[in-house]
Amino acid sequence: MADPARARKIADRIKVIVAEYLEFRLKDERLGFVTITDARVTGDLQHASVFYTVF
Repeated sequence: MADPARARKIADRIKVIVAEYLEFRLKDERLGFVTITDARVTGDLQHASVFYTVF
């Protein structure tokens, strides 16, 4: 099990990376306004869930 503070930092970094990828690299107008709201990693840091909203 990873340190909770480390897991939170990794989740926050994943959130930023996904948001930047959607904003600057993915050029698909069908996406509209997508907001990355949260990211969570499992205790062993092997998997992440990314939460988003679409307007």
